[in-house]
Amino acid sequence: MKHLTLKALFISAVAALSMNVQAAESTYDQCVADGNMVIKLGKEQGAKAAKAYKQKTTVAQCFAALDKLEQAPDIQKRAGSKVAVETHNPSYYMTGAEKLQWAKLFAAIDAKQYRGVEYLMGVYYRKH
Repeated sequence: MKHLTLKALFISAVAALSMNVQAAESTYDQCVADGNMVIKLGKEQGAKAAKAYKQKTTVAQCFAALDKLEQAPDIQKRAGSKVAVETHNPSYYMTGAEKLQWAKLFAAIDAKQYRGVEYLMGVYYRKH
């Protein structure tokens, strides 16, 4: 009986750990994953398959993640005054790594809406 109890505890611990790993994935990561999956399905199976894919996040959630990225304290500190923020694109104040994140999220949002260069070219030139 003791052996069975230890096995059950181990199984429940593994299950709890896997649920925590899934919950720890950020909205940003989920948006990018959705965008990549839509593009992949569009390239491999066509637009119908891409549109049939059940996405983990909504476009509104992805735009919220984009706003959060743009409103990061480091970027705001570099931007300085409110006038500067209103007159320049937020990417003007971003580092290279921040710009890469920002661009990936924009591309994912486009793909989630079934548009954007990578999605449209992938669907148009997909392998038959």
